[in-house]
Amino acid sequence: MDEGKLVGPIGTLEYLEELLAEGYTIKGPRKDAVRDMVPFKAFLKRGKEFAPEDWLSSEGYKFVEPSTFTKGHRIAYKQIDDFPDERFNSNYSLVKGDREVVLYLKAELPKVE
Repeated sequence: MDEGKLVGPIGTLEYLEELLAEGYTIKGPRKDAVRDMVPFKAFLKRGKEFAPEDWLSSEGYKFVEPSTFTKGHRIAYKQIDDFPDERFNSNYSLVKGDREVVLYLKAELPKVE
């Protein structure tokens, strides 16, 4: 988002706090930064990871546009060591100044027994 700085995946409360200290904010479905922060932090505490769209692009992820097949989500995907890494657009975005970047949530794959 800043010139020359690419924000990486947000997976810990510590990294989120660093970004907030740098002037970033989280925008969510409630359109209220304070109210949106509570569930966002709860996702992080449960081990979820949010990745900015521009970071995914820089890492070589490909995108599938929303459709009925993707249940209305834009999907980012990449094969890593013959294993699919799939993420879908969340209701949250990272904002700084007039720039807003959509955050993608890592898809949970079903456990194989």
